[in-house]
Amino acid sequence: MSSEDGDSGGGGIMGVVRTVVPDFLRKRFALKFLIVLLVMGLAIGAVGLVGTQQFVDHTRDQVESEYRGLATQESNLVNQWLESNRLSTRLASSEPVYRGTDGSQMAGTLRNRQDSQMPNDVTNMHLIDTGPGGGNIVASTNVGANTDTAGTPQDWVTERSFSSTADVQVSSVYQSSSGVPVVGFASNVNGTNTRYLLVEVAITDINSRLQGEDRAEGGFTTVVNASGTILMDERRSLPDTNTDLTLEQYGDQQVVDDALALTDEPSGVVSSRTDQNVMSEEYAVGYAPVLVSGGSEDWAVLVHAPTDVLFGDVQQVQQFGMFATAGAVLVMLLIGAALGYNTSSSIDRLKGKAQEMEEGNLDVDIDSGRIDSIGQLYGAFASMRDSLREQIDEAERARKEAEVSRAEAMELSNYLQSKAEAYSETMQACARGDLTQRMEPEGENEAMDQIAKDFNEMLTELEMTTGQLKTFAAEVEESGESVQQSAETVRDASEQVADSIQKISDDAYDQKERLQNISEEMDGVAAQLEDFAADNPNVDFGDSLDSIREVASMIEQAADLAEDTMSESENVAGAAEEQAAELNEVSSRAEELTRYAQYLGDGLGNFETEEEHEFVFQTGAGSPGPGGPDADEPAEE
Repeated sequence: MSSEDGDSGGGGIMGVVRTVVPDFLRKRFALKFLIVLLVMGLAIGAVGLVGTQQFVDHTRDQVESEYRGLATQESNLVNQWLESNRLSTRLASSEPVYRGTDGSQMAGTLRNRQDSQMPNDVTNMHLIDTGPGGGNIVASTNVGANTDTAGTPQDWVTERSFSSTADVQVSSVYQSSSGVPVVGFASNVNGTNTRYLLVEVAITDINSRLQGEDRAEGGFTTVVNASGTILMDERRSLPDTNTDLTLEQYGDQQVVDDALALTDEPSGVVSSRTDQNVMSEEYAVGYAPVLVSGGSEDWAVLVHAPTDVLFGDVQQVQQFGMFATAGAVLVMLLIGAALGYNTSSSIDRLKGKAQEMEEGNLDVDIDSGRIDSIGQLYGAFASMRDSLREQIDEAERARKEAEVSRAEAMELSNYLQSKAEAYSETMQACARGDLTQRMEPEGENEAMDQIAKDFNEMLTELEMTTGQLKTFAAEVEESGESVQQSAETVRDASEQVADSIQKISDDAYDQKERLQNISEEMDGVAAQLEDFAADNPNVDFGDSLDSIREVASMIEQAADLAEDTMSESENVAGAAEEQAAELNEVSSRAEELTRYAQYLGDGLGNFETEEEHEFVFQTGAGSPGPGGPDADEPAEE
């Protein structure tokens, strides 16, 4: 469908719009334009806000994903630290000297081991015997021999159950005898069931390796056990802060529980949290569990960062997107309002010009300095005005020319009517059989003259054809009568021949009968002569008997010939009868053809012609016949 059809039709989407939109809106272009601008502004605003929010959400998701990854990294770091110390403790417990009773020797070995083979963050090493009465430190790097563990930080070893000699138990963070926060690792001494090596490792090194501050300014990482006690605090190792909450209670137990409850994901994040016991401002926290093998409870790694630092770029992008969207909508509305007002004013002026043209004023001035579609519309109306003036002038000229043409057409109509009546009379005369009539061309009208010429030629051909048909009918009638007479003559002759042959056949039959009788009589005479000769030996009949026998044989041959003649006569008689029957059929056809030719001749006799044209009708093998190459040549007489 073209745009014009779609604009003028009442169906489709535009039909629905016209039905829904009130008439007072449809009549005011400026109001419609304003509503369209508002709708476009709302649409642009909605798109901008939605796009900004989607970008903000995407950026926030990226930041949260980064903090989940950081929590996982910190958890892996703590796990590696625990596993490394577990391995070092297990290897250290394999010294054979630890199974002895010499306390000074075992203490010297412990000091040598700590100084040369253990990590730098190992603070103390102890050998502890356990029994029904409690624990006893038999050797140590900083505690005297035979010290009871009761009431000491090392007493936790006596409370643990070791599943195997390779089992290493891990404690929570506690303060050592020297007041340093440490994690204890206890391993069974090889070859004993009640002696254990306890290695105390300071958390200072692992604190310095946590990276919460590196990822966000003001951020930090803590490690908390399931009870909510802070085991490690990155802020302890930071030079610009005096905060150290090691072995203090963490303020938000819910986050710890969420971290330890993770099963399907390695880490999680809370993007907004407020707890003065943790941080004095709104913060985000990423968390991940630390599964402590050989420990009494698992730990949780918590990575903190202020939200204004973590999501500061996101908030700036969100604000910029909102301001940019509002600015774009405002600029569009201002520009659209200016364009709409200008366009509406131009359309109103053009509407007034069109109304003047509608009232008949075709001299109205239609001009505009615009070169856009509105200016082109002004030009189109001006062209339409000029075209209307020209069409009115042309219509007046056409009216005058039409009056002249009408008079000429009336004159031509009268002439054609009179000629048609004359031609009709000529045709009626020809229809009555007068083929001598002709139409007379007058040269007034080419079409009528052509009709007269063609009709006259047709009559000439018809007259010639009629004459030829008359001649043909006469010849056919004459030829039919001749054929009929000839057929009757031949038929009579055939009948006479048949009768004669029949008589010959009858005579032959009679002769055959007589000859057979004579032959039989001759045979009887010969037999009698033979009998007589036998009775009379003196009489000599030798030549006579031979002559009689020869005559009898000739008579018998003559009888056979008569029989053959009779058979051939019967065949000839049958053929003659068949030929007579065929000639009867030919005679009947010739008689019928003669009647038809007479009827045709009587009909053609009703036509009046100036002369008759002989129709060449030849018969016989090789003749061209009617319509042949010699059909138009006259017959030779």
